[in-house]
Amino acid sequence: MYYEDSTIEEVRSRNDIVSVIGSYVSLKRAGANYQGLCPFHSEKTPSFSVSPSRQTYKCFGCGKGGNVFTFLMEYENMSFPEALEALAERAGMTLPKVAVSDAQRKQANLRAELLELYKKAATYYYRKFYSEDGKYAKEYIIGRGLSPETMKGFGIGYSDGHLYSYLKEEGYKDELLSNSGLFTFDERRGVNDKFFNRVMFPIFDASGKVIAFGGRVMGDALPKYLNSPETPIFDKSRNLYGLHLARKTRKPYMLLCEGYMDTIALHQAGFDNAVASLGTSLTGLQARLLSRYTKDVIITYDSDGAGQKAAVRAIPILAEAGIRARILNMAPYKDPDEFIRALGTEEYEKRIADASPSFDFEVKVIQSGYDLNEPQQKTRFHEAVADRILEFEDNLTRTNYMEAFCRDYHVDFKDFKAMVNKRGAASEFKKTENVTYKQEYAPERKKTAEDNRLKKSQRIVLTRCAEDPEMFRKLREYLSPDDFEEGVYRTVAAEMAEQFDKKGRIDPAAIISRFESKEDQTEAAEICETTLVQRSDEQGSDIAKQEFAACAEYILLDSYDRKGKEARHAGDSAGMMKYMQLKKEVGKIKAKLLQ
Repeated sequence: MYYEDSTIEEVRSRNDIVSVIGSYVSLKRAGANYQGLCPFHSEKTPSFSVSPSRQTYKCFGCGKGGNVFTFLMEYENMSFPEALEALAERAGMTLPKVAVSDAQRKQANLRAELLELYKKAATYYYRKFYSEDGKYAKEYIIGRGLSPETMKGFGIGYSDGHLYSYLKEEGYKDELLSNSGLFTFDERRGVNDKFFNRVMFPIFDASGKVIAFGGRVMGDALPKYLNSPETPIFDKSRNLYGLHLARKTRKPYMLLCEGYMDTIALHQAGFDNAVASLGTSLTGLQARLLSRYTKDVIITYDSDGAGQKAAVRAIPILAEAGIRARILNMAPYKDPDEFIRALGTEEYEKRIADASPSFDFEVKVIQSGYDLNEPQQKTRFHEAVADRILEFEDNLTRTNYMEAFCRDYHVDFKDFKAMVNKRGAASEFKKTENVTYKQEYAPERKKTAEDNRLKKSQRIVLTRCAEDPEMFRKLREYLSPDDFEEGVYRTVAAEMAEQFDKKGRIDPAAIISRFESKEDQTEAAEICETTLVQRSDEQGSDIAKQEFAACAEYILLDSYDRKGKEARHAGDSAGMMKYMQLKKEVGKIKAKLLQ
């Protein structure tokens, strides 16, 4: 159901956030705000703060935050419409029925029908697993060491190839069955189940609804593992296997696995914080989804070469989402399932405690491509590490990593620092001969670093504007919402502009209400609720203002560069010249922002 913004805002304004959260959490006044123990993670010292003036909440321990809608969605596992309706009822309001377009209604109906179909399919597979037809599938799963409770908890099933017949008997039409992605329709061969003679793993969204399946073949057929195709309810780049359970963990970190069985084995062993990407390398959207629940991830990918490469690729993706990555060493075993069956839970706990920081792991991967007993190879190894350190933007961060590397590898710090500085000043370092690491990962990492810098700049600018509307007034003349990347950032920028133009102020809680998903609301809350530290240098200059101006400059340069390229591709020479000229004026804009 679609509701007007005015209706959403009225519901929010009639539900005081202190009163609503206070009915779930014991809150005590602490200055202008209220504090309590966070309901989303285990803690002994209160780090959960509720602001009556801003009508928002923020946990400084786990990072979760938002407005009154976000809290209900997170705590009660509600969708946005459900939270809206619950709060309207609480306030004694009757929500108006709002007409939706035929296209919107058709899309909403299709999603609802597919969710119902997938729920029925999961039930069918589950029953078959415990029938005579699923005998060998069940024996296989028991042989993998799974308990009856674990099998039921993950809804494991079996596909006998007759789901289509069953659903037709239940009255489902071919049009919907075709849209489900669970069947192949062929004029000559008829209709067939995509999954046949496979152990079935239901894939749930974060709220616990079945949205897809993964199937492991019971025999020699290929592929060994098969996932559902993407549908209106399933996008594999936006979901993580096991997140519907892991999101409830009290542990402060997540375990990131490769596959279904690794995730299930870890949950059975008591690690209820395990998730897995869905048959693909980790994506930026999956990392951002993870960042809603934790800022600390331990990568527990397979210990073979492919697993190590996947871990290296995942590190910058997680970093871009603001997540600190560590890597667990499972040697001599290949994966978590194999490790736990061989050595047990306690030993795995020790490996978690000893997990390597991401930089240490990357250095080991680099080292694996060189013979350190050969002087020239050893020098090239040092050069490759120097190039990696140069990818850190902050000088202090570079120094810290140089010191750590020199300490661990017994390298003279002054000599190594001189090498880093020399390679940083020379353009030739980009053409390093490090084949085993640099050629394989550097292009992807460079793009990620650039994206990360842009994203960080946009967040700093928006956070500063939410904190100080005077900054937004200065910026309004030069920066527009379409200068920000599409999605949450652009929507937040547009809402700030609209609020400022109409009211002369910015209302963070109202901005958060513009988003329906918990993930987007949390990201908007992080933008609006973060407090940036006020700093000054030795001369008394405002470092925060300098940082704000520098970030605005970077955003404008990126935007004008992007728009200039678009004009060039469109054959618009006038537009191209316009943006080239605007790029020349950015320095003057930065100077004005510093005044």
